[in-house]
Amino acid sequence: MRAMGGGEKLTLVLAEHLSLAHNVFLFCGEPLDVASLEQFFNVDLSRVKVVCLKNPGSLSRVLARLSSSNGRSVSLHHENQLRSYKLDLFINNSYASGLSCPATRGIFMCMFPHLASPMVSNVVNSYSTIVAISRYAADWVWKRWDRHSEVLYPPCDDMGPPSSAKGKIILHVGRFIADSLEDERHHKRQDLLLETFKRVTDLHQQGWELHFTGSVSADGKSRTFADTLMRAAEGFPVFFHFNSTNKELRKLYRSAAIYWHATGYGVDADKYPSTQEHFGISTVEAMSAGAVPVVYATGGQKEIVTDKVDGYWWADIDRLVNQTRRLANDDELRSELAQQAVLSSKRFSRETFVANIDRLILQS
Repeated sequence: MRAMGGGEKLTLVLAEHLSLAHNVFLFCGEPLDVASLEQFFNVDLSRVKVVCLKNPGSLSRVLARLSSSNGRSVSLHHENQLRSYKLDLFINNSYASGLSCPATRGIFMCMFPHLASPMVSNVVNSYSTIVAISRYAADWVWKRWDRHSEVLYPPCDDMGPPSSAKGKIILHVGRFIADSLEDERHHKRQDLLLETFKRVTDLHQQGWELHFTGSVSADGKSRTFADTLMRAAEGFPVFFHFNSTNKELRKLYRSAAIYWHATGYGVDADKYPSTQEHFGISTVEAMSAGAVPVVYATGGQKEIVTDKVDGYWWADIDRLVNQTRRLANDDELRSELAQQAVLSSKRFSRETFVANIDRLILQS
């Protein structure tokens, strides 16, 4: 939950909704600040029973590390605890989980499938239903796990209505996390966007600004990455909003005229598919507030944005720059695309998400 990202939002919206008609437990690996989560994600968890699972003792952890099975040891320890609850349905929404289903029925919510192995196959096949958050993720579920999956788009909040006086603001929303191919980190490429914006001095002179917002990952390399970005932006009309509240974030969305997205750029998508955007909640939220999206044309972004209808796709930096300049210099075009973006965003509402969840649970 410390990541405060899209996966965490999906979990909490799901728990809130199911608690209206069911007894719901929210299992986690560490204590949660429930009040902060409710405020940040705009959810009501008052009916949800939060349970912090116990981890193996120190001796068990040492033995597991020595046998290179530390992650599986923790999963087995958690599985035994979960079985004691005699759950009717278990929903697993933890990335790269090694936890076998501890209930008679199980749904594995897959943000993106991790690499297959005999152990992974045993875990995945213990769940009766696999859910993918996009068609992009579903295609890779089939390729890596040989399993059919239900596509269920994550819940996205309506951040509108657009401000009556849109500012000359280009916005990017995404977690600040250091880049690494070793674990296929989901790097948002703020560095690329910053360097691109520094090039378009004509837009600076017209009063355009670039605003970054998002949580900063807790590891030292990610904090260093955020600090490096700030130093590189000195002297330019670039602004950072770290760990913004929901209210602050909505204000930024409503004020922004253009939304930039670059996740996955510069990486071989076939070799490292999880580095691409699996879906893209922030893009939908920006569209709902009338910010025209200009997105890297890969992964789940192509399922959200229709090129030249409610935004633009780009595949190289020159196209990103040219499309942005066109929007910045054509108020009528920007207004037309913004109106269509608002309409398109409605496909991914919380209401649609919970209706599909109800249907899925009846089928499970």
